[in-house]
Amino acid sequence: MARSAPHPWHGMPVDGARTVVVGVIPGQAARVVLFAAELATALGANLVCAWSDTARTLVTTHADGSLESTPLDPDHVDGAEAFVLADDELAAEVAQHLSAFAGPWRFVYTVGEPTHALARVAHDHDAWMILVGSRRAGLGGWMNHLVGGSTAGRLAHSQPVPVTIVPQHPKESP
Repeated sequence: MARSAPHPWHGMPVDGARTVVVGVIPGQAARVVLFAAELATALGANLVCAWSDTARTLVTTHADGSLESTPLDPDHVDGAEAFVLADDELAAEVAQHLSAFAGPWRFVYTVGEPTHALARVAHDHDAWMILVGSRRAGLGGWMNHLVGGSTAGRLAHSQPVPVTIVPQHPKESP
């Protein structure tokens, strides 16, 4: 099992301000997060960058807000994971993308199916809207869409807040 502590705010969140939630994934085009940051600035909103780790499942949530999770794959060796935050690498990638952003933002790590995870994060942070990147280019992205539908489509049909799709250039897709 691994335990992931909550990430702090970068900058001071504006009390009473709504939030723009953006779904992030490893290797995602920087333009998705940068667009969300521009929109949050224009709206006077806080920015929350949320990643849902689909390879893990939630075991428990602790009083300090940390998550304890375990891999879905029973063959996954979980030895030293308790000492390493599973989300550090992506949090650093998001921080690099937002290095010039002056507004308040934070990275939120969660686990499970992305549509449900983004909906929870949006609810917990009183989101004004949810942004997601467009699907991957090529055959892999098309197959994912064909089999499971798009995260954006599922969110658009189930959320009380607007869902915005930020296009990714095909060469920038993970």
